[in-house]
Amino acid sequence: MEVLQRNSRTLLVIHLAATLFMVGLIWTIHYVHYPLFANVGEPAYVGFQAAHVDRIGKLLFVPWLTEGVTLIGILVLAFLGGHKALRVPAVINGAAMVVILVISGFWSAPAHGKLADGFDISVHDQLMAANLIRSLAWTVCGACAVWSLLFGSLSTR
Repeated sequence: MEVLQRNSRTLLVIHLAATLFMVGLIWTIHYVHYPLFANVGEPAYVGFQAAHVDRIGKLLFVPWLTEGVTLIGILVLAFLGGHKALRVPAVINGAAMVVILVISGFWSAPAHGKLADGFDISVHDQLMAANLIRSLAWTVCGACAVWSLLFGSLSTR
């Protein structure tokens, strides 16, 4: 706990950086990458889909893990470390992250699994709809990360 207390501002900055990276990535995927799936064409689609999943997975692994670990640290500070100003943004951030994880696990990953066999417009539409919710939830995470850094580090107890 003492390490978290001494390094709370650093924790908040790292969390903000990881979260904002993920916000930018998810909106880029939603606005640029996913819509282009429909334009790839059948002969190249299966390889394209496999490459997308592989490359995006490698790109998001470290920042998403960093975001999650730092969020746990922020929740610990908020509820066990007496940083009461962090409680509301940390809980909202945590709830938004749960939404992201549920959508990723129950809609996005299965949709990519189905699309691995070839493009299907109905699966793609479901992926786009689920990803819009996921993108909005990540935006909430970003706002909470900014809120936490700006106001949570001002008062420490």
